[in-house]
Amino acid sequence: MFEGQSILVPSHEVYGPVLLAWALGMLATLLLRVRFDREWNLTMWTVIHIKRVWQRLSDESARTGGTMTSHTMGLIAWSLCGGCWAVAQYPDIPAGSGQVWSGCAFGALTGLIALIARTLGAWLGGWITLEQTAVKRGLEIDRHMRNWLLWGFMVLFFLFLIRNPGFTFEHHPFHAMLMLWWAWIGLKWLRQLQVVVRSSLHFGWGIAYICTFEIGPTWILYREIFS
Repeated sequence: MFEGQSILVPSHEVYGPVLLAWALGMLATLLLRVRFDREWNLTMWTVIHIKRVWQRLSDESARTGGTMTSHTMGLIAWSLCGGCWAVAQYPDIPAGSGQVWSGCAFGALTGLIALIARTLGAWLGGWITLEQTAVKRGLEIDRHMRNWLLWGFMVLFFLFLIRNPGFTFEHHPFHAMLMLWWAWIGLKWLRQLQVVVRSSLHFGWGIAYICTFEIGPTWILYREIFS
């Protein structure tokens, strides 16, 4: 207390683990840009020029290192969001609290489970529909889109730290991240529908696949964790 008023704790101290995740996201982005040109280009094209992804040559396909880097970036995005979610859940959270570390770890674990479930779901969907190529393209889109989600979260968190140097519970970035997540989900589903149309799949199979392995799990995740 100072003259009867509470002294605000610096936001970067409260969000220390999230700031670490942000730094790891920046390092992973630099690694992707410098070392894995193919994966970087595919990530760019997925949002701004999706037809270029489908028209790529065989020597433009991603390598294992780039693929693993993108998957890591997706887990970092979940970790960053998980830390902000933890702060939003505990109004009186102190600086350096283990709750934020737990939130980051929980977010990364949730992302890993989602990745495994999506991969298994795609394998099952490909086995049912006999459309392995279309399913593989869908997984690629999901991977590249997660890179964009990380960058969006990083921008939101950076703007939050600039605008809120002193931490108050009334201002936290989680709600903005949640809205961005929904916008990202909408764009990703649009890209998945484009895969269905371009691959000339039976539209009923395509809608059933998206509803079962995309919309359903997303709604369960939102209801159980984010609501």
